[in-house]
Amino acid sequence: MALARRLDRIANWGSEMKMKTHSILKYAPVALMPALLLLTGCALETGNPRTYLPDGQTEAAGVYIEQCGSCHAVPHPQRLSAAAWKDMLAIMDKRRQERDYPPLTEAQRKKIMSYLDAHAR
Repeated sequence: MALARRLDRIANWGSEMKMKTHSILKYAPVALMPALLLLTGCALETGNPRTYLPDGQTEAAGVYIEQCGSCHAVPHPQRLSAAAWKDMLAIMDKRRQERDYPPLTEAQRKKIMSYLDAHAR
């Protein structure tokens, strides 16, 4: 009797695997959705910053894009609060110094901070 059950199990192995595979594939779109959303969110900031930033055509936005985008992708101003941007600018000043970039002029700093203040979270 035990041998008959084993033989039956072996004979039905393919259909059992098909059912397991089908149930896995059934939930694949749900499992992949967070990854797709993450990739889509990142893709929004890979084009021309002037198109996805608020008031992207202004002089202040241009200074922000030119100075901050010289090292990394330009983050959206709503990513941080105005106070956090002020702290971040201080941190980035140190990074510029470490990489032998010229320091921001006072005029550049004021334009960048006014832009970030106006569009921060």
